[in-house]
Amino acid sequence: MTTLRTKEGYHKQIYDFIKDIYVFCPSCEGKAIIKTPDFSFGKKNEKEIKLICAKCGYNKRLEEKSDLILHSSPNKVILGKYLIVGGVVDPYFHLPLWLTINCCDNILWAYNYDHLNFLYEHVKAKLRERNTQEMPNKSIGSRLPKWMTSKKNRETILKTLTQLKSKC
Repeated sequence: MTTLRTKEGYHKQIYDFIKDIYVFCPSCEGKAIIKTPDFSFGKKNEKEIKLICAKCGYNKRLEEKSDLILHSSPNKVILGKYLIVGGVVDPYFHLPLWLTINCCDNILWAYNYDHLNFLYEHVKAKLRERNTQEMPNKSIGSRLPKWMTSKKNRETILKTLTQLKSKC
């Protein structure tokens, strides 16, 4: 029997998967996609981030979304958009993710199929090698919840991830 190993879990960040995010369309509840350029905190181009539904034709650019009050004081009001990274909604439009499913009394989610494949390979690995010099606690592998990395849940999670992979 061969030992399944991975080193990738500690070299990737969640931001590596914030591209082509699958969500529920706000118009028809079908699968829509949020097309984004490569993610960068400092260089968010709102004109290039767009939501597209192939089923009903719904589309919207992030720049069309209303700004919110990010900070308010008697002398100053700061308007803008905020990102929600690492949850069951997309970071930009805050729509529910398409790739979500209940598993082990928790919600298992992924932004896209690359993210889903990464999770599958990470959970499947019996040996997860960590290089603590590069990204000690920023990597996605170090940030996954305990229920997801636990040996006792491995088979259930792998079956659930396989089930999610088949979701069109």
